[in-house]
Amino acid sequence: MNAATTLMLSVDESAAPPLTRGFLLIEPTMLIHAPDLAALDMRPCTPRVLAHREELMPHLIDLAALDAQSQDIAAAHWQDEVTTERPPVACAWLNTEASADTVVEHIARHLVGPGADGRPVFWRYYDPRVLSLALAILEPDQRRALLGPIDVWRFAWAGHRWSVDVPGAKVVPEDQSTGWPRPDQWPRLDRSEVAEQVRQRLPALTSNQATRLPAAIDQALHALADQDVAGTDALVEHAVQRVRQELLAE
Repeated sequence: MNAATTLMLSVDESAAPPLTRGFLLIEPTMLIHAPDLAALDMRPCTPRVLAHREELMPHLIDLAALDAQSQDIAAAHWQDEVTTERPPVACAWLNTEASADTVVEHIARHLVGPGADGRPVFWRYYDPRVLSLALAILEPDQRRALLGPIDVWRFAWAGHRWSVDVPGAKVVPEDQSTGWPRPDQWPRLDRSEVAEQVRQRLPALTSNQATRLPAAIDQALHALADQDVAGTDALVEHAVQRVRQELLAE
């Protein structure tokens, strides 16, 4: 069983409690699809180097600070994420005893850092399409540091709701180095857009199949990296065939 399988646990939505505590992590560039959600109070998670682009940074909604009507609005959009085909608006629900200030600071700390060539990159790790692949690639210490003060990180992806639980003492690093990808991991992490195209070309998956999907895609793309595959479309098609054989031919 790979590391991603042990982390991504399928969640039964019917047993989920009302969304009255914790935080919603919002992608502001997609709020055009959710004007009522955009009207709620939220705080940007902004690295200092991107203070001039604050409006584009992920935003945090403190659910406990909302009135009942606003909580219902947030919950409705959160529920929609499981079945929608558009890019996510509500990227994650975060359960933690940490303060909003601590969570905002932690999310911002891991948005910008050195890429494979050492130059600064913006990493959308909070996006489920990126996070699902990252969980299959990062090592345990990196994942714990990336999640930091979060007890439960929940997100919708591949038609299912997933929960990443982090029991025990929390790792809240003073800097990002522990949770930031190593240079040798970036070639795999940079394939998240291709990985999403592969996912979209697959039929509906059971939760058990979807749990194994990130690692299966990562392995397929890694195997194809040394082959002379011309163009993204051809790469995606070859990867789809490999993933189908692994996940569906059982």
